[in-house]
Amino acid sequence: MTARIPMTPSYNPLDDLNAALRNWWLIVLLMTAGVILGWIFYQIQPPLYEARAEIALNIDLSRTGTLSDKNQDILINTTGRVMASAAIMDDLRQQAVQAGWLSSDSNPRRVFFIERKAESFILRVQHRNPQAALALTDRWSDLALRALESASLHALQVDLLERYLDGLTVCLQQQPAGGVEINPCPVQNLSTLQAEIAATGEQLLSARASARGIIPGIRFTLTQPAALLPEPVQFQRSTYLLAGALMGLVLALMAIHLRLPDRLLKRA
Repeated sequence: MTARIPMTPSYNPLDDLNAALRNWWLIVLLMTAGVILGWIFYQIQPPLYEARAEIALNIDLSRTGTLSDKNQDILINTTGRVMASAAIMDDLRQQAVQAGWLSSDSNPRRVFFIERKAESFILRVQHRNPQAALALTDRWSDLALRALESASLHALQVDLLERYLDGLTVCLQQQPAGGVEINPCPVQNLSTLQAEIAATGEQLLSARASARGIIPGIRFTLTQPAALLPEPVQFQRSTYLLAGALMGLVLALMAIHLRLPDRLLKRA
């Protein structure tokens, strides 16, 4: 006689859906409890403070000439990259590590933020220690202004070198074939002139690299020195509440899938 193997009933999602509708109160109860736990966990976390500084930009169109909206946007974004360069971020991170405000393996992107606002940039630093946030923001604004000043000076140097190189090129083109001088040049000897052109070209490449995309005619001003916001930032509260609600929902669905409410009601 052949033994019969009992067949396992197939899973039907509609059964879970009907059970969830039947025990909707459990979902509401556990989600509410999750939100309350999320709120409690948020309250026991140390507050997160934020300090800000703002640097405004101004493009002198009489110096740069007419720029399209796209080119102005590129120039402004280039200026923002100068203020948040890898060298500046590394300096800030090292200062924070030396002061004990950050660990050596911490991610600076969770502390330092740069935000564009029309033709200005807001430098933001978030930290549990308000004095650390304020000091790092002040340091950042100082480094950013220095970097912009250095890039601006090199941009002026680029402009001068380009004009000088153009003059040398004209001199080279006007070198007399038969020894008759056409226009006076700062360098008369051909070999010396070629060497001067080569040296000027190298200086121009170096100055362009140091200018970092900045051109003459852009001005910058620290319109808002580093200042601490009056209240701690509250953006993480919604994250904790949402996480608690989702946790409560998952627990409720698991309990309904295992039919725990039905078993408890039968025992009662």
